[in-house]
Amino acid sequence: MRVSLLTKTEDAHDDALWCVAWKPRCSDFITGSVDETVKAWTLEEGGSLGVPHSYTGHTLGVISVSIDASGMYAASSALDSFIRVWNLEDNSTKCVIDTPPSETWQIAFNPASNSLLLAAAGGSSNRVVVWSGEDASMNEQLGLPAAEEKLKQEKFVLSVAYSPDGRRLACGAMDGTVAVFDVPSGKLLHMLTGHHKPVRDLSFTPDSKFIMTACDDMHSHLYDVEHASLVEAFSGHESWVLSVACHPDGGAFATGSSDAKVKLWDLQTRSCAQTVTEHTDQVWGVAWQDSGAHLASVSDDKSVAIYAFS
Repeated sequence: MRVSLLTKTEDAHDDALWCVAWKPRCSDFITGSVDETVKAWTLEEGGSLGVPHSYTGHTLGVISVSIDASGMYAASSALDSFIRVWNLEDNSTKCVIDTPPSETWQIAFNPASNSLLLAAAGGSSNRVVVWSGEDASMNEQLGLPAAEEKLKQEKFVLSVAYSPDGRRLACGAMDGTVAVFDVPSGKLLHMLTGHHKPVRDLSFTPDSKFIMTACDDMHSHLYDVEHASLVEAFSGHESWVLSVACHPDGGAFATGSSDAKVKLWDLQTRSCAQTVTEHTDQVWGVAWQDSGAHLASVSDDKSVAIYAFS
């Protein structure tokens, strides 16, 4: 398995790119940037990127983006503490969610829901908050086990991800733990341990049985969700692992790091299959097209790169 560079756009935004997400069942994707904008792109048949549409409204850098299962709506969260939900068909704003400060570090739509349920990593509140993208109302709060006041900073929630079947919700914390919740009941099922530094990103395998992590300890872990066990620790990056994305066929995953590299990992052999060096600065986001044909990466170097997978 390998990826090869298909196209790369320098200066894709006016400042660093921090996040990327593909639209289901097509070749469109969105990016978010420190320049306070979200851009919608189309990967053309010839491999080039079409002229993007820009969504404005945030007043500080965009740190996370997500697209719902229908592909009609996108959400973005920013350092301004707002979540904005956009209609990708007519480019209008569907709703704006005003959240408490530092409670929108990462967002994720429930892929199995038609009601635009959107989970947000709750930062210093030590929780995940589920919002409605329909009317900006709070739907549910899922809290980590209570910590002493002096330990609350360690439970700062940085990352959040739904399993593909929508039955599990995971969040990663500053202290390296990963909490797994049962979505129907809201019950905390497991606390996954093994990391001791911030968990920046999470990605479930397509069968929802395993979860991958991206951590500041320069490792990516593979956990068995049902048994709450560490299956494998992947090492090779030379600095923080900032982003992780499982391939749709379940056989591989990609990571992005502050060492400016993208790595492709083989889950069968549990080894690094390839190291990609197209970026010159931190790689904050990696994402697979749902067909598995293409991988996108975005970086502090203001570029977006698209790779063909084979």
